[in-house]
Amino acid sequence: MITTYTSFSRRLFLIQYLSNNKKTKKCNCRSGCSKRSCYCYKSNRGCDSSCGCDSSCQNLFNHLDYFFGKDSKCTAHPCFVDWLVKNVKTADRLQTIDREALQQKIMNCGRFSELSDDEDFQKWSKKWNRIEANEKLGHIQKFFRMLLSDDATMHYYSFCNDDLAEDDCDWHCTICKTCRDWREWHCDGCNKCAYGTTLPCQRCERKNQMFSFW
Repeated sequence: MITTYTSFSRRLFLIQYLSNNKKTKKCNCRSGCSKRSCYCYKSNRGCDSSCGCDSSCQNLFNHLDYFFGKDSKCTAHPCFVDWLVKNVKTADRLQTIDREALQQKIMNCGRFSELSDDEDFQKWSKKWNRIEANEKLGHIQKFFRMLLSDDATMHYYSFCNDDLAEDDCDWHCTICKTCRDWREWHCDGCNKCAYGTTLPCQRCERKNQMFSFW
C-alpha cells in the first residue's frame, strides 16, 4: 500500500535539496527562462509572480500539469526532473513527449510486477482494465503522480536505471544526477558520491554531515 512517510533515502535527498536551495533568489530573465542562466530553471523549480520574467517564460517546471493533471500540486521526482531537463528543456517541447508511450515504457520495466501487491496500484489497475476513452488521460496522469512525482510512495520510476526503484532503498543524487543506493551519500569534499553512510569518504575522508556526530 502506498503510504505517507519519510524514509531514510528521502531524508538523504531532503538534506541535499535544502543545501542546494538555501537562497530565495528569483530570476529576471528576458529570454524565455529555458536556459541554464535562469535561476529558477537552474534550481529545478517554476517561476512565479515575484520573478522578473514576462509572458515569454518557457520554464518547463511551470507546466508539469501535462503529466500530473491540472488540479495537481505535485512536483516532479528529482530523477524525473533531470530526465526532463536533459530531454525536454522548454515548456513547448513537453508536448512532444508521448504520455501513453512513457506509461507503457514504465509498465514494461523489469520490476513493475512488484507493484501487484500495492493496494492503491491494484485499484488503479482494476480501473485501467475497464477504462473509458474519455477517462484514459486522467488515469495515465494519476499513474504518473504515483511513480514520477515527489509525493511519498514506496516506489518511483528511475530513468537512470530504466526500472522501478524502492524509495526506502534508493535515492537520486541531484548533483551526480544518478540514482544511488541508500548507503551512498554525496561528499561535498570531492563532489562525488561515497559508499557507507557512517563511514568517511574513501577519496577525501570527509564525513557525512548527517552522521558527523557519530
